Amino acid sequence: MQATLRSALLASTFLLGGLAAPGLAQTATLADGRVLSLKTPLELFITEGPIWDINTSAKSVTVTGKTVTIPAVINGVPFTIGGTAVTSAAGEIVDGIGAHNFDRLLDENAVGRDVTPLQRGAVRSLFSTTENLRQDALRPVTRNATVQQQLEANYFSTTRDLIPLHPTVLGPNFGSLTGFLQTESTGWVYPQSSGGTFKSAGHVYLDSAGNRFLIPDEEAVLELAENVAGGVVTSVHPGGNGVPPSFTMGNLLVVFNQDPRFPASTIGLVGTEIPRSIFLQQAVGQEITVVGYMVSEHVLFANDVETSLVDPTAPIAVVPQQWLFKNSGNEIRIRGIVDRPQGIALTARILNQTFPVTLVTDPVTGGATFDFRTKGQVNVSQVTQVILEARYVGAPAGTPLAFQQTYLRSVVAP
Repeated sequence: MQATLRSALLASTFLLGGLAAPGLAQTATLADGRVLSLKTPLELFITEGPIWDINTSAKSVTVTGKTVTIPAVINGVPFTIGGTAVTSAAGEIVDGIGAHNFDRLLDENAVGRDVTPLQRGAVRSLFSTTENLRQDALRPVTRNATVQQQLEANYFSTTRDLIPLHPTVLGPNFGSLTGFLQTESTGWVYPQSSGGTFKSAGHVYLDSAGNRFLIPDEEAVLELAENVAGGVVTSVHPGGNGVPPSFTMGNLLVVFNQDPRFPASTIGLVGTEIPRSIFLQQAVGQEITVVGYMVSEHVLFANDVETSLVDPTAPIAVVPQQWLFKNSGNEIRIRGIVDRPQGIALTARILNQTFPVTLVTDPVTGGATFDFRTKGQVNVSQVTQVILEARYVGAPAGTPLAFQQTYLRSVVAP
C-alpha cells in the first residue's frame, strides 16, 4: 500500500494492441448471475477516499463520486474486498467480505449479529461520525444514530476496562486523552472520525443491455484508516473474561481489533501469521510496527501487529524475497530470510548442480538472511526452476529435510 493506486494500476496494465493485457477476454459475474464484459476501448477508474454509502442490494460502494460494484466472480475466481476478514472462533481468517456476504459491512451487523466471543464489536462506523448521526429527512438509509451510539458505547467500555491494566505506563490523566473528560458518562466525549477509506482500481464493464458497471478488477481495499505506529512495547496484558488483549508503546494504548469486519493478525519474522499467544508472552521490549485505525489520538485498534518473533512449533520457514535471472550474463541471484537458521544448512539445486547458500544470522532476532549468487556456473537460459533445500547439520542418513521447495522461474521472475 506504499505505492499509490494510480502507480500500481499503470504498472500492472501493459498495453497490447491497444488493450490492457489483464483485461483481455475478461468477464465479471454479479451476485444476481449477470455476466458482464469488459468495455472496449478500455476505461479505467481509481478511487481512494472516505465511503459515502453502501448498497447491500446492488453490492456497491459509493466513494469519490463513483459507485463501485463488487462482483461475485472475476474470470471464474471468487472476489473479496482486501483488508476485510471473517474470522473463526479461534481467531483465524477464514474468508473476506464480498458479494456473497456483503451485508457484513453494515455497522448494525458489526455491533450485533456478527460479533464473536473474541470481538466485543465495532467501535468506528464506515461513515463519518457526523454523517452517521444525521437525523434530517434527506439522510441516506444507511445512516443510523442508534448504531452510532452503540459504536461509541463499545469504544468507551473497551477503553475503560483496558486503561487500568497498564498503570505503570498510562498516567492518571490518560483517560482525558481518550474522551473520558468527566467521571460520569454524560461527560464522556467520543472522538470524531472520518468514514472508512475505500481504495479501488479497475475498469468499466457492460451487461447485455449496455449498462455500465465500475468493477475493481485491479484492486479493492477497505480500511477504517491506515494509521501506523512503531516502537518498543512497554506493557502488555493478555485480557480475558471479555476483555481484549492490549499493550502499550509509550503513551499509546493498542488494542487488538474488535470489529468483526476486519482482521487482528500477529505477523512474525518471515511475514507469516503466528499465534497471538507468542506475542503476548514475549512482547515487552520488542520493537514492532502496528497497522490499524485510531479512535482518538491515543488509542490504536490493531489489524496487523508486525514483529520479529517466530513460532517454534511451526516448520522452519525459508522465504526468498528477491529473484534475478540474467541470461546475458549467466547470473542468478536470490535474496531471502530464514526464521530459524540454527543447525541447518541451506542449498540451491539448479539444473544438475547443488550450491551451498550462506546464512548470515541476526544476533537480535535470531533469524538469518541469505544473498545467493551464481555467475557463469550454469547456463541461465536453460534454467526453469530452482530447488531450495535445508538439511539438519549432522543428522543421521534418512532424516527428513528441514525444508524443501521448488520455485518455477516463470512464477517468481516472470
